[in-house]
Amino acid sequence: MPEKPIAIVTGGAGGIGEACVRRIARDFRVVVTDTNLPAAQKIADSINGIAIEADVASERSVADCVAFAEREVGPLDALIMCAGIIQERALSPEEFEQSHWDEVQTVNTRGTWLVCKEIGARMARRGRGSIVTVASIAGLRSFPTHSYAASKAAVLSLTRGLAVEWGRSGVRVNSISPGFTLTPRLKELIEVRNWDVSAIGNQTALGRWIDPEEIADAAAFLISDQARAITGIDLPVDAGWLSSINWLSFNGIPPSRDRASG
Repeated sequence: MPEKPIAIVTGGAGGIGEACVRRIARDFRVVVTDTNLPAAQKIADSINGIAIEADVASERSVADCVAFAEREVGPLDALIMCAGIIQERALSPEEFEQSHWDEVQTVNTRGTWLVCKEIGARMARRGRGSIVTVASIAGLRSFPTHSYAASKAAVLSLTRGLAVEWGRSGVRVNSISPGFTLTPRLKELIEVRNWDVSAIGNQTALGRWIDPEEIADAAAFLISDQARAITGIDLPVDAGWLSSINWLSFNGIPPSRDRASG
């Protein structure tokens, strides 16, 4: 039996990253990276992968992580760039502390750039590879999360540019824009802050939120050979939020038809 190709998932110790690790472990040997090494190690052990501690915002940490992964496991065939931080509160510019704005940009924008540059350049020299970045619907519309939305818009731009940069070298680069996704961290915030989030699901065409596993399925497709002619795109996984949100300015989203009425 041929050996599995090798994939690396950043931010793989929880949320969307963990879901991606578990999903692609069917077809890849997976390197799990995170700042939380014990959590990453636990997940890696469960899928017969390896765990590496890495801070995506640090150029040295990224370089050391990738060099170690390729030395210990082998050349990387795929990258899913999940590492990132959310902006937990919508703040006006007047309220927004500059240090927090900078932190979000550093992890989400700089981190995506550093990881993609380090791994993508290696892939390009070998003439093969696939990269998936994780953006957000917040990067596609006006959102009150001023730093988070801007960071995800930057991820979308970086993805398109790198797709063209490395396309003739055999490297595909695509992004996924999750909609409102029920990660463990978001569930915790909803419970602690007693948020009423029912309206969000009602704003989508499908009438619901997204599960992390649904993002993982999309990522698994994009790094697979089934997507071999796809590069430079953004794939929203949002239950139809982008398509339906403007309908709320008119008569709202049509309800389910009663099939029994014929």
